[in-house]
Amino acid sequence: MQESHVDLDITYHVADCADDSPRFYRAASWVVQQCGLQHLSASIAIVDDASIHRLNRQHLDHDWPTDVISFVFENQAGHVDGEIIASLDTARRVCLQTGGPESDELLLYVVHGLLHLAGLDDRQPEQRAVMRAHEQQCLQWLGVAGADEHIRRWEKIYY
Repeated sequence: MQESHVDLDITYHVADCADDSPRFYRAASWVVQQCGLQHLSASIAIVDDASIHRLNRQHLDHDWPTDVISFVFENQAGHVDGEIIASLDTARRVCLQTGGPESDELLLYVVHGLLHLAGLDDRQPEQRAVMRAHEQQCLQWLGVAGADEHIRRWEKIYY
């Protein structure tokens, strides 16, 4: 079996965000292994709501801030290249409602984006169930306490 590789370019565009790069790398490694990829290359940008709102409107024609947006540039023959943009402001707002740690919320957004890059989708209920199962397994593997409850709360907010 060929060795798999993960290349991430992580940028924090908000001044008061804790660096969670090690967990992002571990999450990407998990996705590569679970999705049978050979190479995953992604840029991850942590932004504020104004920035993600602008990108959501510009690229997806949605006029609101959102939690995470992902763009696949290439996904062929086990090689994936893409971009993930996640909103720290949204993570903070959700955590005020749910009481969970903002770092775990932001990690969920990154995991969700990574799974999209790997080819998973969540538009249909069957697809969404597979996506949620992968998110939960990844968060559990990363040691996030109450990962199943975290996923259920997120599901209620966004779906």
